Amino acid sequence: MNNSMDQYSSPLKIEETKLGIKYWLNPRRTKPGRELLVIYDQRLPFMKFKLRYSYYVRFLEEGVAAGNHYHKKKEEIFIPLAGEFEVHLENIVSKEREIIKLNAFENVAFYVRTNVSHKVTSNKKEGVLLIMASQPNNDEDDIDHQLD
Repeated sequence: MNNSMDQYSSPLKIEETKLGIKYWLNPRRTKPGRELLVIYDQRLPFMKFKLRYSYYVRFLEEGVAAGNHYHKKKEEIFIPLAGEFEVHLENIVSKEREIIKLNAFENVAFYVRTNVSHKVTSNKKEGVLLIMASQPNNDEDDIDHQLD
């Protein structure tokens, strides 16, 4: 590490789940009343792919879901910026399932592998979810797969 800020570019903890990887990001809390969170540093990327596309989804009502699809090519990382989310996952080959909870105040990120169907539901009235992806959205790679 070259300077004191570099420590915030590496996750505090990394947990392999059944169908993805959960990262606990390292917030800088040295300034009163605020914190800084490094989401991407090309020198120390925690993601397993080259970042080529990012966007956010703003949820305007509790219980609203996004996704219900999987990708054969695109890899994604979900980072809650505001609110709480429940991520339903299913491996489309093995049919193994998992539910991951994400909360913006926990400073977490979740990596979704290819061929894993995902549905993200907002557990609060308002929420913002940042998605960092290996490639742009492509209708041919958004394959419907409903999760309950």
